[in-house]
Amino acid sequence: MATRDQLYAKFGITAEAAQLFETVLGTIVLIAKGRNNDWFVDADPVAAATILKRVERSTLGGILNGLLSKEHQLSSEDLVMFKKGLDTRNKLFHGFYERHNFSIQTEAGRDEMIADLEEIHTELFNCWQRAGEICDCLSDGLLSQEMIDEIVERGIGK
Repeated sequence: MATRDQLYAKFGITAEAAQLFETVLGTIVLIAKGRNNDWFVDADPVAAATILKRVERSTLGGILNGLLSKEHQLSSEDLVMFKKGLDTRNKLFHGFYERHNFSIQTEAGRDEMIADLEEIHTELFNCWQRAGEICDCLSDGLLSQEMIDEIVERGIGK
């Protein structure tokens, strides 16, 4: 039977997964912009700082919309997963306690809330891990575009 402290701790752990997912997606955008603009050969710190500030000001939805561009070419499977991750993140941050209403007042209600958080955490954790695989691939030795296209086409880690 979950206590309030356990519930709040689980919410925090789940929020961490959401933020790590968002951070890694922002990193993918930054790496792709750097690669596409040859910043790894001819550094442009001013342009890179501008992109970083734009990413930092963006919402997760904004970052995902940026990843929809041809420039980033994620697989449709990854985009579906990440869009579901966005919906899940919004479910967590925009109404979790409201949806559960007075459930926090009882042990059974808190147990239900923990179970919901477990599902949300699993979804966000998986999105973060997948985004991390893509990010690692992009950053490892800054693969050639042909290699990146091939990896995206077959899917990484599948």
